[in-house]
Amino acid sequence: MHEEQPGRETRDTRTFAGSTIGDGSPDPARWRPQTHFRHAVTTGGQLELLNEAGGIAVDFEPLPQSPIHFAFAGSQSETLSIWTTRSDHGFISRPKISADLITLRFVRTGFMLRDDAHGDGTVVGFDQALCVSFDAMRREQASPGFSATTATMSRDAIVHACRTLSGSEAAILPQFRPVVETGNAGLAALRQTLNILWYQLGQRRDDDLMIPLLEELLVYQFVSAWPSIGTTIAPNPVDVSIRPIKTALDFIEGNLRRTLSISDIAAAAGLTARALQTGFKRHVGCSPVQHLIARRLDRVHAALQTDDDLSVAQAASTWGFAHMSDFSRRYRERYGCLPSDTRRRSKV
Repeated sequence: MHEEQPGRETRDTRTFAGSTIGDGSPDPARWRPQTHFRHAVTTGGQLELLNEAGGIAVDFEPLPQSPIHFAFAGSQSETLSIWTTRSDHGFISRPKISADLITLRFVRTGFMLRDDAHGDGTVVGFDQALCVSFDAMRREQASPGFSATTATMSRDAIVHACRTLSGSEAAILPQFRPVVETGNAGLAALRQTLNILWYQLGQRRDDDLMIPLLEELLVYQFVSAWPSIGTTIAPNPVDVSIRPIKTALDFIEGNLRRTLSISDIAAAAGLTARALQTGFKRHVGCSPVQHLIARRLDRVHAALQTDDDLSVAQAASTWGFAHMSDFSRRYRERYGCLPSDTRRRSKV
């Protein structure tokens, strides 16, 4: 166990690309993958225990002369972490590991001041969002009444998405604006995907086919929607014929029970992810993800009408919907009724 003094700059050299801590062995007290974590800190003892053994990438401390109160919950892995935070009295956090990640933060209430390695300060407040390198962080200070949803994504995944969307292996990571207003439709969709993922990752099940799809979609949405400075991703215009889209449709239909990604579908059709999106919008009238979810919903709908021995939850799970609230919402949007209504009518 490492002894640390509040405010002292002590970082491990771990990155999420395979490097190690200290003598080469991982130190799970400082950071570890966690399918789900939840912390509510109101005492000095709880704070000390969290910092020493919580496996979270930062150390926390209260604001000077302020009571201790902050709570956060979510999940974390080497490629994607998502959590929500709220604090009545504010807090200060400092990183204790190094990681090649990009941090996204959507602020709901209050504001946060962030100091980076270059001595620059960034303030993000109500209805704004932040995009910064995790490794550049030196200190963050949340105001009293602060709440936010935050994610970290691997830089490699973002670079891959840039190259996939641009259709060029030479594409580089744009210089994303550090603070943006969240009013446009693209960022609203990104925020919605982030919130859905936060909920579903916290209750992850092996039969959930939605999570891998949403994780990939989150990265593509970020790269496509987040404003940048100077160079932007500008793919060449594509005129996609119907033939590869039919191939993609057949591939989706034959693999509805498998874990599918946008990259899988694009590869089967011989298209880039950007061309696949363009072709679907032109010839199908929706995105590949929307079509895939709709076809899975159709299979559940058919099962509820024909198999009386199958419960609603069993039918949903069979086709990859592990979270009933999300499934019911999507089902109602598509059919105008609840799954239980369909089952009841089928018995009349």
